[in-house]
This record gives sequence, C-alpha cells and structure tokens, in this order.
Amino acid sequence: MAADIPLYPTGPADDASFVRFVDGGSHPVDVSSAGSNARLTLDAARPASHFFPIAAGKPVAGTLTAGGAREDVSATVQPGEFVSIVALDAAQKGARSQVVTVREKPDDFNALKASVGFYNLDARCAAPTLRVPGRDIVLLDGVAAGQGKRRQVNPVALSVQLSCAGQPVGQPLSLGTLVAGQRYTVFLVPAGVQSRIFFANDAVSR
Repeated sequence: MAADIPLYPTGPADDASFVRFVDGGSHPVDVSSAGSNARLTLDAARPASHFFPIAAGKPVAGTLTAGGAREDVSATVQPGEFVSIVALDAAQKGARSQVVTVREKPDDFNALKASVGFYNLDARCAAPTLRVPGRDIVLLDGVAAGQGKRRQVNPVALSVQLSCAGQPVGQPLSLGTLVAGQRYTVFLVPAGVQSRIFFANDAVSR
C-alpha cells in the first residue's frame, strides 16, 4: 500500500528529472495524471509522494482534487531538478485551492550526513526559523516565502521547533532518527490562523 504508483513515464537515467506531490492542506488530495488512469491519494498520514523520475524538459500535467475542488497543474522540470508540487488550503473560504511549486537542484550529497531542507510556504510567518527544542541551536532560517533552504546534519534523532517572529508556534516536530545519505524536507504551510510544519523523506520512487 505504501508503494508509489508510476504516474508518468520515466526518462533516460542520464536525463532524468524528478517530481513529487504534497498535501499541505487540511483535506486529502487525489492526484491523477493527464492521459492515463494512474492516480494516488495523499493525506495527513502520508502527505507526500516519493519523487517520480520523469523525462527532463517535457511538461507533465495532472489534476489535484481536494475538498471537492479540482485544480489542473503542469510543470516542466529541468535535468537533475527536483520539483515539489504542493496543494494548500484556499486563502479564503469558498476559493480554489492554492498550488505552489518549489524547485531544487541538489548538489550537496554527503554519504556520511543527512540533509534537512526547509520549504517556507506561508508568507504570514514572519522570520520563520527552525530551532532544535531545548537547545539554543538554529537549524534553518532566512528562508523567503516560496523558497527553500537546506543544510547537512549528523545522522541523529532530531526534533525541530517552528518560530515565527521569534515566538514558538505549535509543538516540536520529531523527524525520528535521520539516516546518513538520506534527504528530508520540513514544510511550513498555513493552517487556519496559525502556521504548521510537517516533514517528508525525499525518497525517489523505484
């Protein structure tokens, strides 16, 4: 049940790009690809798909359905690029869901370290910062809205605390015990009048 459905045809290995879909809202999201019957469902228990290898430079299209609203999406991914397509709740009640695309071209692989990224998808959170709770350590900060930032960390058990404008928001989030050579992403998204964070393992679908 945890296996990812191949939504799109895979490109040649030396020309591959990667795309994933993320549920950053409050409703389950159904993802379907254009031109096929392949689909998958994302929810709070499993908010992100794996990264699907796709042919670089060729547009991929599909439909995201959340809370009864449908949103057509399309993206062209460059060689070696990792693209996350994130569905967010509508800014206003009755409006269409928001879809945000975040692009990354990783160049920081280290087999001895884990890589933790922070995607800021909530412009209302001023000066968003990820700290290590109980310790005066800033893990990631200075991330503009709609952008991401990443750093290498030791493969240890890690929790993070979100702060906005210097004030803690919500409870600490446990990432579990990180694994050397693997990548993780913490997403900051709107959640009603507040902000919230969740994380995904940046695994590639095989």
